[in-house]
Amino acid sequence: MPRFVCSLLVVVLLGAVLVRGFDEKEAMAKMMESAEACLGEVGAKDTDLQDLVKKQPATTYEGKCLRACVMKKFGVLDGNGKLDTAAGHEKAKQYTGNDPAKLKIAMEIGDICAAITVPDDHCEAAEAYGACFKSEAVKHGLM
Repeated sequence: MPRFVCSLLVVVLLGAVLVRGFDEKEAMAKMMESAEACLGEVGAKDTDLQDLVKKQPATTYEGKCLRACVMKKFGVLDGNGKLDTAAGHEKAKQYTGNDPAKLKIAMEIGDICAAITVPDDHCEAAEAYGACFKSEAVKHGLM
């Protein structure tokens, strides 16, 4: 049975990736492509990328910015540093194959995390959202 994933990253990393039944290889490849492009943009190091891949909290500010950059490339973090729930719902549909049970969990997690208060700093906000996704995934028994 495929493993539950919390990345994102994205409601992908962002709720959508938190559910069973999506193509983990495809999602990881897309995330890595975005993350590698973001490394230079935000001045992050390979260790920051490894923290992201291992689903660990960022250990540097640049690591937090890496997460924000990836979330923006996925379209789930808007220009104000807030989750774009409409985009997150679309990603959830894409990664769950529109399976109603999986989609419900992904949207629930996305909506819960979109409602939290986050710092104005986009990098700090991305880290806060990531912590929320991980926490909610644990509550839902996904991790």
